[in-house]
Amino acid sequence: MAQFGATSVASSVAASATNLPYWVLTQLTAGNIASIKMVNWGGGDTSLIAFSTRWCRVTNTPATPTALNITSSSPGITPNSSCNTYGTVATATAGFGLLQQNWNSQGGGGVVVLPIGGEWRISGGSLGTIYNQIGCGCTQGTSSNLSFGTQWEE
Repeated sequence: MAQFGATSVASSVAASATNLPYWVLTQLTAGNIASIKMVNWGGGDTSLIAFSTRWCRVTNTPATPTALNITSSSPGITPNSSCNTYGTVATATAGFGLLQQNWNSQGGGGVVVLPIGGEWRISGGSLGTIYNQIGCGCTQGTSSNLSFGTQWEE
């Protein structure tokens, strides 16, 4: 299976209990499945700023996508999924998520590689279909110099 990666770089962050503005992985084709293998985050701030980043299933129908650049691990393979930000931002239920991580943005960051068999899966369907999107957002912190990424397999 091919793997793909996308990163939102130099993201402007405004904390929200519900918004997932940094990236959203979407699978629109019924019958297709994508598995998130890895997520990452990082900061380049020059002062100490506390952040809390979370990864969640999307609970609304976001609109006006802007595609992030996607890199393939296998030359010539095009992903079925898309990785976007949205003008009408994706949201998730406050307090729920797949993972939430507290960290410091002054050079802080990290990577979580999900275990084999423990990947987060999305299954194809039209926008707003349950389980066809996973996104990333911050519930704490404000900055304009952060990055958030993901790697997935199809």
